[in-house]
Amino acid sequence: MENFEFENKKKKKIKKDAIYLCLCVVCLVIGGLGGYFVHDTFFKKQVPQDNQIYDEVAQTIENEFLDTAQSDYSLQERMLAGMVGMLGDPHSSYLTAKQATDLGTSINGSFQGIGVTYIAVDAGAFILQVYKDTPAQKAGLMAGDIMTHVQGTSIAGYDTDKIKEMVQGKSGTEVQIKYIRNGKNYETKAIRGQVETSVAYEIQMTHNKKVGYLQITTFGSSIPNVVENILKDMKEQGVEHLIIDLRGNGGGYLDAAQNLLNLFIPEGETMFRVQPYQGKEIIYQASSHQKYQFKEGYILVDKDSASASEVITGALKEICHYHVVGDTTYGKGTVQTQKTLSNSDILKYTYAKWLTPNGTWVHGKGIQPDDEVHKTSLSDFHIVSMDKSYSFDQVEMQIAYMQEILKELNYSVDRTDGYFSLKTQEALKAFEKDYGLKQDGIYDKNDATILLSALGYHIYHEVEDTQYQKVLELIQ
Repeated sequence: MENFEFENKKKKKIKKDAIYLCLCVVCLVIGGLGGYFVHDTFFKKQVPQDNQIYDEVAQTIENEFLDTAQSDYSLQERMLAGMVGMLGDPHSSYLTAKQATDLGTSINGSFQGIGVTYIAVDAGAFILQVYKDTPAQKAGLMAGDIMTHVQGTSIAGYDTDKIKEMVQGKSGTEVQIKYIRNGKNYETKAIRGQVETSVAYEIQMTHNKKVGYLQITTFGSSIPNVVENILKDMKEQGVEHLIIDLRGNGGGYLDAAQNLLNLFIPEGETMFRVQPYQGKEIIYQASSHQKYQFKEGYILVDKDSASASEVITGALKEICHYHVVGDTTYGKGTVQTQKTLSNSDILKYTYAKWLTPNGTWVHGKGIQPDDEVHKTSLSDFHIVSMDKSYSFDQVEMQIAYMQEILKELNYSVDRTDGYFSLKTQEALKAFEKDYGLKQDGIYDKNDATILLSALGYHIYHEVEDTQYQKVLELIQ
């Protein structure tokens, strides 16, 4: 599909250890070496027009290179991924046919599974979100839970793709899941089904006013039609105040954003602009399609709201005067397209920049909210792999990350600089006592797992959603 634009959810700005980014590491490592070669060879020396250097490198590696990587990806796939990776553009990539299919499924938000978003951690899978009316929600899973076993098999150390293979499956089949919640072990069963994760909404009474809440998690091809049906329902029920929640939405298809904006922007008004690498600027204007106007409109954003989310936010803010609340957005002002190669793999690459109706390029800057309100989230903390234990008088970054979490959980630490002080030891012992762990004041892998579980419960079930509360204050 043309005008492809998506910020992969695996690229959320959660500070993770490299162990969780297996494929990305492969691409970056190969790309790093390849990039040095490309820069040194192609920019400092004259390159033969017949691509002789490309052929020489490829043939040498294919015929003489001892491949010890034990990768699931072929040598050619890794070479091509490395070459594209060193373009210096995090949004351009070489995708195998399977990766491209998986990415499309992720964008469209429809698949057979249980309905959770997660990241891989040492103990298994940390659940970031459980979608409404899904098998996961019916089974009692919640955001902040850590899945440790699937069908009786430990998923500790698995990457996200392998976890997905374990969790997803045909509709109607049962999957057994063991998980940790706030330091305690639980077990449940979920019946897999067709899951729709892209949109959720509700209508509620706030200060004697009907308020519509619309959450969009990705901009897939079907989003405009789904949202239009929701807006029709809201108008029929007398909703005058609309909240659009784009927090954590990394983007999607640009034409989906265009069609969605066409539900709001008055006919003839500019929705956004695209400046391709070659050719003249293209101005996208609203058509005569049915419009849905509300007395007041609000948009919730955070630092993971990117790409198409920023297209929507910029247009509704500048043209429809929607009030934006939250954190400054990600700042992705480029547009990608994709080309199917002769081997059915996909080259996704940046071909243009997009600008808001007023001509602002948000790339690297993001969109500043009208009311900047921060909500504590997982991305505020470092989630790293633990490969050894730590104790009093040591200095390591992993200790600093532990101190950050203990402080957030209201344990008395005197510092967060990575020095394992006596006060840090006391705080850790207090945590170990509260959660039934061995009270030795030694920070080990099990402590780290339970600490992460406690943090997850705290963030998702104890911390107030200050951004949403701010919108409710504005509606008064």
